Amino acid sequence: GFDDIGFGEEAEKLRKAGKPVVGGCIYTDKLELDREFGQEELKAAGVNIIPKWNFTDFDEAIKFIKENPQRYVIKPSGIAQNEKELLFVGQEEDGKDILEMLEKYKKNWGKKIKVFQIQKYVSGVEVAVGAFFNGEDFIHPINVNFEHKRMFPGDIGPSTGEMGCYDEQTEVLARNGWKYFKDLLYEDELLTYNPVSNNLEYQRPSAIVRYNHHKKMIKIKNRATDLLVTLDHNMFGVESNKYRNKWDGQFSLVKAKDLPSGFVVPRTGEWIGEEVETIKIPSITLSGRRGIEVRRWEKNEVYIKMDDWLSFFGIWLAEGSTSSRGYQVHVTQVNPKKKLKIEEIIKRIPFKFRKTNNGWCCSSKQLWSYLRPFGDALSKSIPVEMKNLCKRQISIMFDAMMLGDGGVYNKTKIYYTSSKKLADDVQELLTKMGKVGGIKSRLRKNTGIGNRKFKEIHLSYEVMIREKKTCAWLDRRDTKVVDYDGFVYCAEVPNHNMYVRRNGVSLFCGNTLMYWSNRSPIFDQTLSKMKEKLAASGYVGYIDVNCISNVRGVYPLEFTSRFGYPHISIAMEGMLGEWGTFLYGIAKKEKPELRMKKGFQMGVVIAVPPFPFHDPDAFRKYSEDAAKKKKKPALDGVHPGDVKLVEEVWRLAGDSGYALIITGAGSTVEETRKQVYNRVKNIIIPNLFYRTDIGERWREDGDRLQTWGYL
Repeated sequence: GFDDIGFGEEAEKLRKAGKPVVGGCIYTDKLELDREFGQEELKAAGVNIIPKWNFTDFDEAIKFIKENPQRYVIKPSGIAQNEKELLFVGQEEDGKDILEMLEKYKKNWGKKIKVFQIQKYVSGVEVAVGAFFNGEDFIHPINVNFEHKRMFPGDIGPSTGEMGCYDEQTEVLARNGWKYFKDLLYEDELLTYNPVSNNLEYQRPSAIVRYNHHKKMIKIKNRATDLLVTLDHNMFGVESNKYRNKWDGQFSLVKAKDLPSGFVVPRTGEWIGEEVETIKIPSITLSGRRGIEVRRWEKNEVYIKMDDWLSFFGIWLAEGSTSSRGYQVHVTQVNPKKKLKIEEIIKRIPFKFRKTNNGWCCSSKQLWSYLRPFGDALSKSIPVEMKNLCKRQISIMFDAMMLGDGGVYNKTKIYYTSSKKLADDVQELLTKMGKVGGIKSRLRKNTGIGNRKFKEIHLSYEVMIREKKTCAWLDRRDTKVVDYDGFVYCAEVPNHNMYVRRNGVSLFCGNTLMYWSNRSPIFDQTLSKMKEKLAASGYVGYIDVNCISNVRGVYPLEFTSRFGYPHISIAMEGMLGEWGTFLYGIAKKEKPELRMKKGFQMGVVIAVPPFPFHDPDAFRKYSEDAAKKKKKPALDGVHPGDVKLVEEVWRLAGDSGYALIITGAGSTVEETRKQVYNRVKNIIIPNLFYRTDIGERWREDGDRLQTWGYL
């Protein structure tokens, strides 16, 4: 067998001589070595590819970038692509960093890089799919893998992108109300949208981000949207044409800078909440005089049907007040039709109200004590427990509020209030009722709200209610790149989106291994379409294609027409059968059973200087005499790289610095990580280094791929 490219011609000679061979062929060697050929073959097979341009002259490439400034990736072709440091992912939207790198490559690598490719930058999740091929067909299951190509945790290096964040004027909805990001705490619970169930859910942030930003931001503004976000911020929604035509109901994430010409963003979801039968008005101690004697007695708690209480409480929020003296509760209304409806509501609660000239009054310290904390006309609010009720009960309260302070203007329902906090609460209620509320404020002079006239001038708040158009439609013409100098903020939650607002306009918005599967949509869209071409070439072995996946599609980057490292070591961790039997079977064009472990497998490369560079002097100085000892004798999950065993001590056998691969398996990613890194701790190597974050991206990347329908 051959597990490297460049031996395709030799392998073909052996096959023609009747030998069973696992390894490459001339065709698959070219697929991997010649990026342009690989991309064109994918395109011919009906696979979407990223726009790219091939060059043999650095000056021509520099001229191209200057004439077409945007973000690109430089990819050498041929033998030069094995020099991993030459792959460069641009970070600047005008391509200036690409121009600088091309000038450096021209000076330092001009003789070695004969052909190279400039590829348009596409953001998304990097994921690869691979499978064994028996010369005629693919063998299932399919391998789905996530490679961490950079040396250090966090993918430090050229392809590290900026974090997606909001400006200082953006608020997020927590369980206890709207908050600016600067005031956010880890114990806060944020309202999120579950992209699988479409339910609204509260989730605590696992990370809160704040940093200075002195770059460009994207301003998105129309009647339903007001956002100012960083270019790499994740927008939550769906492409508008897909939304109109046979949409599967699933939203996904796309970078703000990559928004399509039309994009639809949810502004509400399905709220479950809690159904509560009764409410308890707490007991209270009363006192009074009988002659010179002061008497005190306990007024027992009062239980009221929650539906009846919600109707009353809604009316009180709109038309009620509590006196500063005398423990009186007032409800004011002079409209005859409304008075009849309100009177029926008041009769259903067990407190005695008497009629007055402009409404009703109840002298009850118990009722007064319960209502008083919810504020006066300028500070009224709804308690958290009532905002967390089910949709049906929230609607009962809101209908009563609208009976008092609701109105209609130009066919739009509006809730009026002079309390900023109550306007915020109403916006939250509408979201949970499957509606949308936008808040406007204005200074009203010599007017009033409803039937009450103001003696003083205060801000009035209007909550505009949308019952049908519950999504925000974004057009590319609504976006504008602007300069920004200040702090930006974000928070990470499991659902990767949260309910935010800016200037009163609210919507949902977003916030970075290996396993085997019998079905893979990524495989179906890419590698599967190469079946006829691979069969015609006679290829037998393992082939893998690395891709970028996002809401728009799956885009293949390059082929690996062999196992590759550390892939083969991780595959060995998952194999349940005999490798020899399986490989012999596919070499004879049979379909042997490929039995792999369920769950996940993971590998960590243990390296020493000069890896990933070739530097014999650095190797001799830091690593040549380095002995690799083990704390324990177990060899589970230990796969040698360029090492050999000498008198029970591992010693380096080459000068690459690629020492060991440590693997592990588990039913979950976290279980797999734990096993792998426990095994890594068992290795003692002078000057070793390895990544400590393998698998951490799975929570985010896996969720994105699931949302986009690729897993």
